[in-house]
Amino acid sequence: MVNYILLYKIRRIVKKILKDKIADDEIATTPKSCIGCLADDISWEVYYLLKEKEEKDAPPPAAEG
Repeated sequence: MVNYILLYKIRRIVKKILKDKIADDEIATTPKSCIGCLADDISWEVYYLLKEKEEKDAPPPAAEG
């Protein structure tokens, strides 16, 4: 199940980082650039990386029987 609250928090942080880097001329933009779209793409990737790590670090389920 997707944790949309966590995803929203990640997106907000990613968007702020992108805006700061654009303001410092570290990232080039064009008139058609969509910062929100880029933030969404990066946020989903970060979210899946966190979920993958969480699942890997979780203890294995107890064997029944």
